[in-house]
Amino acid sequence: MRIGIFMYGLTWGGATRRIITLAKGFEERGHHVRLLVVEKEGHLSSTVSGMDTVELNKGILKTIQKRFSKKRRIDLSRWALAQYLREAEKYRGLDILLSAANHAHIAAISARLLSDTHIPLVIRISNHLTCSLKGQRGFRKRIRFLKACRLYPQADGFIAVSRQIAQDAAKATGIPKDKINVVYNPVFTPELLQEACQEPNHPWLRLRGAKGPKILLGAGRLVGQKDFATLVRAFKFAQDKTDLRLIILGEGKERPFLEKLISRLQLQDKVDLHGFVPNPVSFMARADLFCLSSRFEGLPGVIIEAMATGCPIVSTDSPGGAREILEDGRYGILVPTGDEQALAKAILKALDIDWDGEELKRRAESFSVDKAVKGYISLFEKVLAEKSQGKAKT
Repeated sequence: MRIGIFMYGLTWGGATRRIITLAKGFEERGHHVRLLVVEKEGHLSSTVSGMDTVELNKGILKTIQKRFSKKRRIDLSRWALAQYLREAEKYRGLDILLSAANHAHIAAISARLLSDTHIPLVIRISNHLTCSLKGQRGFRKRIRFLKACRLYPQADGFIAVSRQIAQDAAKATGIPKDKINVVYNPVFTPELLQEACQEPNHPWLRLRGAKGPKILLGAGRLVGQKDFATLVRAFKFAQDKTDLRLIILGEGKERPFLEKLISRLQLQDKVDLHGFVPNPVSFMARADLFCLSSRFEGLPGVIIEAMATGCPIVSTDSPGGAREILEDGRYGILVPTGDEQALAKAILKALDIDWDGEELKRRAESFSVDKAVKGYISLFEKVLAEKSQGKAKT
């Protein structure tokens, strides 16, 4: 099968890493994958070396679009994607197109309509549609929500990364629930276990359980959705009770705000905004507790990655897949979103529990590449069969 995957690019982030893992999983099972990206450059570009990658915006178009935001750039890429789809259909270069994440779907569906082609399109609903758009301030986000509700049903197949994401998408867009397939992200890999064995370059980290301050870890883009401000404030409450350190991995536009908050709380020597690291799993393998403070999520892979190393979890019970991963609190502690005191209490409680690391690892294995690839390929085959039957009838 010739599979095209449309996404913004190869910038750092859990969502991008999941798609790259999925693409490699397709290729390992004999399928040909072509990544269709707006920009090739990014922290993760080295991970796809040797993979067929097409940069849609080139030359003067790329230069002009540099002045625009990423969202605007991916919207404008619909014209280049439409042209690519026309050529792909003409030369039979593509059997199916997967739109990889919510940020890409409006452009992907619009491009398919503009191209007037019949290449089947499957959209992967990766985030909570209502919380990420309708529930946010700003006229543009609300317009995008209305566009999403109108356009999403025009795709040929639908994959949601968690049950709650599927329920929200069905309610918002009117897509029948039984048409949305829930396929968990491919997070647990043999490479992940190898990465966990590597030595992280950080002076605070040592073998889990060794003497010294307990190390808390957070990871993700420094943006409002991840709500690291609540984690920092919760850390302040918990740190007053016992000796702790907090490392946050990731970059984003909220770094200046978080730096000011850390300074105001006089936590400069106890909280480290460490930035991007190519191997966050090595940090997870030596942290005493992983903390997720998000306001909403799709399927937070960082929780699964941490569990795969035996690291205990405290997470907000945010809209999305955290509760599903932790099975209603069996594999970690869930707290309300935005509640710094509840998060602080959960941190202290989690540090006092003797967690079964092997049980956490076994739970992480449920989110394997093999299961994910089988789920996607099964849907692709179903969509192609339905398309073929439709052509035969006409």
